Amino acid sequence: MSVSVMILEPQNEFEKSFFLPVASESFFNECWQPAIESLGLQWIDLFSTGVDVEEEDLPIILSELRQLQNWAERNLGEDHKSKLVERVTTLIEKLPSAFQRKEAVVFIG
Repeated sequence: MSVSVMILEPQNEFEKSFFLPVASESFFNECWQPAIESLGLQWIDLFSTGVDVEEEDLPIILSELRQLQNWAERNLGEDHKSKLVERVTTLIEKLPSAFQRKEAVVFIG
């Protein structure tokens, strides 16, 4: 299993093709989960079981992703750090574009 991002009920080609890989389940448990627990991240903690996200949720999720990125920089070995930081950077950059339509709902899980 893996954690990824997709738009629920896509309305156009962009939404149908929108897909962001987040992490394999094992990598999420090994590298993301310790940061989530250490930092008390509430939204990112839901990624492992799955969560629907609306545009209004974006600021807090982006804030938690930045905290996760900073934690990884300080606490992970080089290989794991670069892999996690790359995925988080992609999420920070591309997740906002999923909300081109106000009613869009994004599933992360």
